[in-house]
Amino acid sequence: MSSLVSILLGRYSTLQQCRNSLYQKANNLNRKKVYIAIANVILYYLRNVFLPQTPLSPSTDQQADNLAASVQSRAKSDLYQPVINELKKSDNLGVIKTFLGYLGQSPGNIADTASTDLLSLVQLAHRQAPTPLELKQRLLGILKHQRHLPSFTHSQIVARQILRAFRSLYVTGPAPVVTTPDSLTTLEQALSSKCDPDKVRVLLYSILYGPYADSPLQRQILQAKTLRDLLEETFDYCPTYGDFESKLTILAHCLETSDGLNRALKVMLVSLYRYYTKDKKLSV
Repeated sequence: MSSLVSILLGRYSTLQQCRNSLYQKANNLNRKKVYIAIANVILYYLRNVFLPQTPLSPSTDQQADNLAASVQSRAKSDLYQPVINELKKSDNLGVIKTFLGYLGQSPGNIADTASTDLLSLVQLAHRQAPTPLELKQRLLGILKHQRHLPSFTHSQIVARQILRAFRSLYVTGPAPVVTTPDSLTTLEQALSSKCDPDKVRVLLYSILYGPYADSPLQRQILQAKTLRDLLEETFDYCPTYGDFESKLTILAHCLETSDGLNRALKVMLVSLYRYYTKDKKLSV
């Protein structure tokens, strides 16, 4: 949740901008009164998160730039502060800063890190290593150059400290479902044989992009996406069956349902449950 709030702070510089965006999205959905009420709850809890809004003259562009920069800086600080706090516990902070500076660059070809603030170095490292595997590989690359040095064992300890500190950046939720062409083909066949695949596509589209209202733009987007495209996007968007079930259940209250959609919804709940859990005991 804190990372989502940080994203909001980076995207909107004032609460009013955030309010306008939420209301615009809510007004484009079915049951917009329900979504506006939800937006108001979100805004209520965000009111103390945004920096106080100060009156700005139209000519004070620099003040506006400074305020936006301050908000973005605050968002980044919130995201990286747990990493910084963990790194500062180490007695090897100077070596850690050197390692962070080496990430993404050749050892020996880096500017002085002693005078660089830790936040900037952590941001650089995260940008160069957006996944834990990439971070580990880059750290191993640094260690490879130090293998024959007397300080090699000490360097290994530093690398482990960095991996441990960065863990909070990568723990964003369950790992996405691993899909293969064969398994997706089986799932497509199961869905198509038990209900109208077009109804499945409408429901998957609605989970990903908002309730389908058959507008010209929605029709254009939906026509460009195959059932497999939508399934792959859904597994990326909903890493667990609980995520998928909750979104589909909420969606059922927002769409104008029919026998065909109701049938597709039931089939999807059972078929995708099997896919998420590999449980073969349920049947439609």
